Amino acid sequence: MDLAFIAEKLHINTKGNSSHEIKKISPPEEADEKSLCVVWDKKIIDALDVNVPIVAPEEFFVSGRDGLICDNPRAMLPKILALFSHSTQKLLGIHPSAVVSPNAEISPGAYVGAFVFVGEGCRVGEGTTIEPNAVLLANVKVGRNCIIHSGAVIGCDGFGFERTPEGIVKIPQVGGVTVGDDVEIGACTTIDRGTMSDTEIGAGTKIDNHVQVGHNVKIGRNCIICSMSGIAGSSIIEDNVTMSVQAGITDHVRIGKGAIIAGRTGVTNDVPAGAVVSGFPARPHNEAKRALVLAADLPTLFKRMRILEKKLDGLQQ
Repeated sequence: MDLAFIAEKLHINTKGNSSHEIKKISPPEEADEKSLCVVWDKKIIDALDVNVPIVAPEEFFVSGRDGLICDNPRAMLPKILALFSHSTQKLLGIHPSAVVSPNAEISPGAYVGAFVFVGEGCRVGEGTTIEPNAVLLANVKVGRNCIIHSGAVIGCDGFGFERTPEGIVKIPQVGGVTVGDDVEIGACTTIDRGTMSDTEIGAGTKIDNHVQVGHNVKIGRNCIICSMSGIAGSSIIEDNVTMSVQAGITDHVRIGKGAIIAGRTGVTNDVPAGAVVSGFPARPHNEAKRALVLAADLPTLFKRMRILEKKLDGLQQ
């Protein structure tokens, strides 16, 4: 690509030589004259060779430097990277090695890759990408423009069992999974189908790798669920919630809109909207931090208490 082509795609203006060829996007420490460097900190400019083309506000440019003028280069970065992404390559048709059920319907605009199996009772929306070795089971409905990464399993049985005099009895799971538009589901993440109604993932939500979502869970819109987190069955996660790494939520609790669950937090009760919680059991973050500070002082406090006890015993004697 040249700068003129990129500028046209992103609806921004060029600076200097618009035919300057670009082969890749690079961080400042690796940038050369064939790579484009996105700069939003003026301090970086001094360390860049003048031949390196940049994406930056106009005041960042010096005489002789080529690039693209952008008032907010940080916000533009995802769009620039998308131009260079392999996922933008458009493929069509069904690979000869794919196995497609005669009852399945494949759009002429879709692509089914090598060794893919397409069965029945599952719907995938326009513009969605399902990577190799991901599995969507029956009664799974995925919206538009989603990304399902390799190894993800959606629609597997929920973990439902009942203890009876005869032993542990499996509860059949006959619901499905509904995934809204613009959702991303990470590698090796599992989302269980509901017992009777669907497990739901709201539009715009992003789920990291190695996340477990239990049966009947309802996740709202624009949530962020980080790696190795777990959400037990029938819990409700309202819109715009953030769950940091290794956070855990027990069953049948509600996380209010906009709440933040800090890393390695164990949630056992409802969390109000907008709250920031941490620790186990989860408590307001500032309170949890004070508790950690006090816990670190416990050995010293214990010694002081033993000294005071001995002095008190001496006084009583």
